[in-house]
Amino acid sequence: MKLSLRFRYLLVLLVVLFTDAALSSFVWEAEDDPMLRVYNYALLGLATWLIVRSWRWFSTGMGRWLLLVLVSLAALALESYAGWGTWVVYPHVFSKLTPYLVLFGVYAYYRRHGIPPLGFILMTLPVLVALNILVFHPETFTIAGFLSHERGVNTTSAFLLVLPAVYFLNRYLVGKSLFFLFYFFVDLGIIIFLQHRTVWLSTGLALFLNLILVARASTTRLSLLRFLPVVLIPLFFGLLGGLTVVLNNPDVLKKLNSNIEDISNSDSQGTGSWRLQQFQAYEPFLWEYPVAGMRLKGFELPMQFFHQESGEPVWPDYTGHHFHSFYVDRMFYFGLIGVLLAIMPVLLLVVRSLSPPRPLPLETIALVAYAGSGLLYGVSYDWPLYFFGLLGLAFAAAELAVLEPAPSATVPETAQLPVLLSHPEAAILPQFSPATLPTAPAHVSL
Repeated sequence: MKLSLRFRYLLVLLVVLFTDAALSSFVWEAEDDPMLRVYNYALLGLATWLIVRSWRWFSTGMGRWLLLVLVSLAALALESYAGWGTWVVYPHVFSKLTPYLVLFGVYAYYRRHGIPPLGFILMTLPVLVALNILVFHPETFTIAGFLSHERGVNTTSAFLLVLPAVYFLNRYLVGKSLFFLFYFFVDLGIIIFLQHRTVWLSTGLALFLNLILVARASTTRLSLLRFLPVVLIPLFFGLLGGLTVVLNNPDVLKKLNSNIEDISNSDSQGTGSWRLQQFQAYEPFLWEYPVAGMRLKGFELPMQFFHQESGEPVWPDYTGHHFHSFYVDRMFYFGLIGVLLAIMPVLLLVVRSLSPPRPLPLETIALVAYAGSGLLYGVSYDWPLYFFGLLGLAFAAAELAVLEPAPSATVPETAQLPVLLSHPEAAILPQFSPATLPTAPAHVSL
C-alpha cells in the first residue's frame, strides 16, 4: 500500500486544532500555562507568514475580506496610539480580530496546495477527545457522572466533534459502508453523552444543512433505502439498551428530559438564563454604540455583570468583558460592523454552496455544513480559535471545488464491511475525490 505524501499538508491543520484544550491538555494540562500563550502567538506568526507567502492565491472575495480585517486592525492601532500613546494598549480587544489571521492563513495555504485527505485526522479527533476524558475525568463516562452533569471537556472540545459526525455520515452516503455509519453513531453518542446542549443544537443544524447540500449540490442521490439504517439502527439499540438503562436507573430519563426542558426554556433555565442576564446587563451599551461598538473604551468600562447572591463582579474590573455569546461580544466591542465582518462571508458561503456551478465533493459539503453550524453555536459561545482555521479550510475547499470539475462521488460497491475489516486502512486513507491541486492563482469566488 502506498501512503500519499500529501498527508504532510495536514500539519498546518493539526497545528490549528491543537489549540483546543482537549488536545493541548496532553502537553499543558493547566489552562493558564504561559506556554499556551506562546503557542498561540507562534500560530499567529505562522498564519501571517502563510498569508504573505500565498497572497496571490486569494480569490477576489477573500482578498476583500482580508483587506477589511487589516484595515480594522490598523484603525484600532491608530485609535490606541492617538488615545493612549501606544499601538496596542489593550491586547484583549485586539484579540477579537487577530483570529482572522488564522482563518486567512489556513485558507491561503490550502488554497495554494489543495485539500489533503481528511479521513484519518477526523477519525482521530473523537478518539483523542474520549482519551482526554478517560485520562483526566474518567468519572464522566459513568451513569453517575451523567446524572451529576460531569462533562469532562468544555463546549469547544465537544463542538470539535460535530465535523467528524457530518463527515462520516457523508462517507456512508457515498459508499453505504456500515463501518462509516458505525463511526458516525459513536461520535454522535459522545456528543449526546457530554450534554453540551448548544452542541446538540449545532449538530442538528450541521446535519440538516449537510443533507440539503448533499441533495442540491452533489451528485449523490439520497434514497429511502440508504437512510433506513440511519433510522433503524439507533431505534433498535435505543429501545433495547435505553429501556434496560431506564428500568435499572429511571433518573437517566429524567436527566434527558431536564436537558430538553433547559433548551426549550433557555430564558429561565440552565446556562441560557445566565447569558440572558449578562446580555441585559450590557444591553444599554449595545444600543449606545450600535455601529462600531465601544472598542478600546469598552475595556476600561467597569464590570457591569454581578453575582446575584453576593453582588460581587463576575470578573475583576479592567480584565476585559468575557461574553459567552459571540454576537454579544462582537456587538459590544465592534458593533454591527464587527458582527457582519464575521458572519456575512459564512452566510454567503452556505447560500452559494446551495447552487454551485459544479457539484461539490461531499468532503467540501461537510466543511460548509460545519461552518454554517457555527452561526448557531455563536449564539451561546464565542467561536474557538480552531474554528477560524476550519472556516479557512472550508472556504478554500469550496473555491477549489468550483475551479476544478468534480469527479464522480461514488465508491465501488465492493467497499463493504468485510473488506473494511480485512483492510482497515481503507476506512481512513481514501477521500471522496483526488486532492484538488490548483495549477495557478485563480481569482474567483464560489
